[in-house]
Amino acid sequence: MSSPAASETNSEVLRRCQEILAQQEPGPKEYHEIEDKLAFIPLRSDTKWGFVIVRAVYGPSSDAPWAQMLELLRTEISESLTEADQSELLSRHEMTIIEDGATLAGADSSGAASYAARRAFRAWVADDLPQQLSDDYLEKLSGLAQVREQLLSNTKHHANHPLGIMPRWRYCIFVDQDCLRSLEGGPEEPELKDPALKILTTDWDGEEVEVPTEEFTRDWDGGKTNDDHEDVGWMWMDMTDYAPKYTQLTSALGWLEYYERPQKGYVEATRSFPDLP
Repeated sequence: MSSPAASETNSEVLRRCQEILAQQEPGPKEYHEIEDKLAFIPLRSDTKWGFVIVRAVYGPSSDAPWAQMLELLRTEISESLTEADQSELLSRHEMTIIEDGATLAGADSSGAASYAARRAFRAWVADDLPQQLSDDYLEKLSGLAQVREQLLSNTKHHANHPLGIMPRWRYCIFVDQDCLRSLEGGPEEPELKDPALKILTTDWDGEEVEVPTEEFTRDWDGGKTNDDHEDVGWMWMDMTDYAPKYTQLTSALGWLEYYERPQKGYVEATRSFPDLP
């Protein structure tokens, strides 16, 4: 039988573990950064938040899994915010979809898909963001024409650039064939679905006309080196990380802090379930 002192010690350890777990679970404080961004004065009061989703794979065989991906994503967002008691934040969420088979189809490599998605996303941002800003703020930024020109460029942006207001206009998710394959789950748990998505930053000056060569990249996607720290402008993200990743990227240095270079074979690696020892 354990002594009273030992029982008290065990209770204290259990209490601390419960506190740590509670801090890791979704809660009202977890998304306060998004609420703060939505309260930014130059933004109109009905401004939405949420990632823009760019479809980068087309054809009859992709229609059903694409629709399934969107359905799962909407369900994940609704359930995670409801569990976190964030009904107000859920009501202001909007998942905008960009589909254009004429310009986005055929981008079957990671480099080509990300470049095409980035260009389509920039065009959307140049149209949408100015509509969400007050007239006074647009005038402060030298007018609508100047703002749209900045938004369409692929150069690094200064600290006061409007793209820094909210992740919605700085980062987007694109879904290509690799992402659709991730719907299949693993060999031991085929029904398990935490699909993989690809997220990219528009604040990136490494874009090239041609897809970069990968002859030196044995373990990594994109870029020209095998450096695991090389920023190639996009990274993998599991669907269940949608809201947490958006929260992380509200910080001005969020991309630098949380960036992970995409590994080759990510879908297969994260969906193979080896026997535990």
